[in-house]
Amino acid sequence: MIYKDFIYMLVLFVLLPVWFGLLWVVYLDIKGACIRFCSAWVLGLVSMFALGQILLVPMILTGKTLTQAINLWKILLAILSVVEFILLLKRQGNLAAEKEREKIKKKIDGQTVIFAVLAAVLIFTQAWISYHYQHIDDDDARFVSEEVSAVVHDTMLVDDPITDEYMYWDVGEVRKDVTSPWTMYVSMYCRISGIAPAIFSHTYFPFFMIIICYVLYGMIGNILFRGNPEKTALFLIVLSIFHIWDFTSTHTLSAMFLLRIWQGKAIVAGFILPLLMYLFYSIFQSGKQSMRWVAPLYVVGFASSLLSGMGIIMAPVMMGLYGLLDGIYYRNFKRVLCIWIAALPCAVYMIYYTAGI
Repeated sequence: MIYKDFIYMLVLFVLLPVWFGLLWVVYLDIKGACIRFCSAWVLGLVSMFALGQILLVPMILTGKTLTQAINLWKILLAILSVVEFILLLKRQGNLAAEKEREKIKKKIDGQTVIFAVLAAVLIFTQAWISYHYQHIDDDDARFVSEEVSAVVHDTMLVDDPITDEYMYWDVGEVRKDVTSPWTMYVSMYCRISGIAPAIFSHTYFPFFMIIICYVLYGMIGNILFRGNPEKTALFLIVLSIFHIWDFTSTHTLSAMFLLRIWQGKAIVAGFILPLLMYLFYSIFQSGKQSMRWVAPLYVVGFASSLLSGMGIIMAPVMMGLYGLLDGIYYRNFKRVLCIWIAALPCAVYMIYYTAGI
């Protein structure tokens, strides 16, 4: 049973994200086999989050069932897979040429290998602890309860998470989850895989999410240290030590990252905000030649909205501030406008929730 569950999780959180992320790799013209794989994984996952947000909010508002949402989700993924396959076939010749150019590899010394192995051990240890043990807090009373109700009753946000009584979607605790339906996204995966929501959230998902976050941190280290693998590995080691030893309270980033990464707000803090910083740096480095790196911001806007109300607020604030700084530096209003437009999805969800429509 455990092996079957892990296979499902590998497909949902590794194979599918990497497959859909390949389009971003081609579009952004990312070089290097390792950075390609990491970029495909990270950007593919955030793209699936965004697709979930675009799908779930209107289906919740129109009173559709979880089964209907899952069926439409599968259809959309199938269509996107076919489209991507066709596009990648057309690019096959160029990809082969790029692989030939990348045959020249830098030599990696023994010290770098030691640092890389140590970083990997620390990362997998953190992921294994989150998988082997579990942390339960008061948020289980709502998040896991909503997921269980959705899976058992085949509904989406119409059951009171405390009493399990039927209620309209715009009442009490449930209303604020409509614009950030992370629990329903998890419920879809639980129904597809057959894994109980509590087991999914407390056991399997943290293992994969912690590793994915460190993949992103490795990408950040790679650009900070100009592709130096030794310094990047040291960066991950230091970051791991900070995470392991920074449990001074339940409200620190490290506590949210290692203990509560299954919650949407923790994913915003540990994954979405660092990803935004990575994209901002890439946009800045692209200069006046290319604004392709702005495109992922539009996906991140929807993904951050799916995860938490904090994502709806933080993502547009960061985009707005970076757009202002970028405009001051490059003095190009077109660049600023492209960046600011990416914050519109978050603004729409925020207005919808606060207006009580």
